[in-house]
Amino acid sequence: MAYMPNTSDISAGGTSRSVVWLAAVACFSTYFCMYGFRKAISAGTWDHLQAFGISFKSALVIAQVLGYMTSKFLGIRFIANLNPNRRAMNILLLILSAHLCLLLMALVPLPWNTLFLFGNGLCLGLIWGLVFSYIEGRRYTDMVALVLSINFIFSSGAVKSVGLLAMKNLGISEMMMPFVTGCFFLPLLFISVYLLSRIPAATPEEIQQRGERPALDGRNRMAILQTFLPGLFAVIVMNLLLTILRDVKDNFAVEIVRQVRPDASALLFTRMETVAAIAVFFALLTLAGIGNHFKSLQRQHLAIALGFLTILLVAFFLHERIGDPIALMITYTVGLYISYNCIQCLFLERFIAAYKVKGNIGFFFYLMDSIGYLGSCILILYKELFNPQLNWFPYFVGLSLIFGGVGLISVLGSWRYFSHKKLHHAL
Repeated sequence: MAYMPNTSDISAGGTSRSVVWLAAVACFSTYFCMYGFRKAISAGTWDHLQAFGISFKSALVIAQVLGYMTSKFLGIRFIANLNPNRRAMNILLLILSAHLCLLLMALVPLPWNTLFLFGNGLCLGLIWGLVFSYIEGRRYTDMVALVLSINFIFSSGAVKSVGLLAMKNLGISEMMMPFVTGCFFLPLLFISVYLLSRIPAATPEEIQQRGERPALDGRNRMAILQTFLPGLFAVIVMNLLLTILRDVKDNFAVEIVRQVRPDASALLFTRMETVAAIAVFFALLTLAGIGNHFKSLQRQHLAIALGFLTILLVAFFLHERIGDPIALMITYTVGLYISYNCIQCLFLERFIAAYKVKGNIGFFFYLMDSIGYLGSCILILYKELFNPQLNWFPYFVGLSLIFGGVGLISVLGSWRYFSHKKLHHAL
């Protein structure tokens, strides 16, 4: 039976409460700061500006997502062979380089300034693997991963609000706004990375329970893929669908919300994402602390299926104009991130522990994310090239209707495979 994890449970297993709090605060705040350098462009609309034959906003998003996607492919090897002693320095160098790219975007004339968003995405795409490497394979991984995952929901809305307020209250130009927004996050970034470096290594008890997480060479990576290919393929498809929906909703939230609420205030985005973040956190908290890894994977499949079903139903209601659109968007966000956060933060950790896989999360994470962001790029580019007059709201709803159904089929395929693999593993 699932239980609500608490620090006394963890402390009894050899991990002090202070370590758990340190890990939770350090990981959350570091990744929160990263969003300050990544998502500020979502606050702008850049109406009537174009670059390379498409809208300037879409050109920025595509360039950044292309960079993010490229970093995911590079991360398959980089994160899998990570040197733990250089993690903190790598995080700072990558984020500061991404910040410099935002400054150059503001200073270089159109359309060439869009190219610096590729560099921005290229740097920031490696941060998740670096941060998560501090907490994987621990007794408290599930709990801290859920805290970290709040960033997927809350931070994006918070950064949009900061960017909008900077333009409205400080008179910052739309082009300079992303760089200025990043400046607000610099002090907290340095403190957060320092706290990350204070997280102790895994204890012998944690290594015994969750397995050792060694670096992987090419031969070992290929062997793992061959062993679990059908199941990993289904998980990659689920992540692909969720990444595309998340990117469209996240990057064009201002345009989507203003289709249904033209007078939306800057703080509405923070309020929406905060409500959704709290709901998702407490929903997924029921999955943390399950002692049996196979039972945990089974319940995660149910949670992911529930998320896809929510996406499908809310998209139908939005399409038919049934109900309050803001309430529906919040419900949609909850469903989306129950599925997305489950795959990103819980599934891979328990998969490795359940099947005693000799490898680290970074390899699997960057494998599925590289494909996810490639799909996101293709869909955004397709819309801009072949349906430039189509508003983002109907495009978003149409994708959600299709992906919700395909996602449910993928969850069923994944569940059947891993259930069969469990029986084979037990023999």
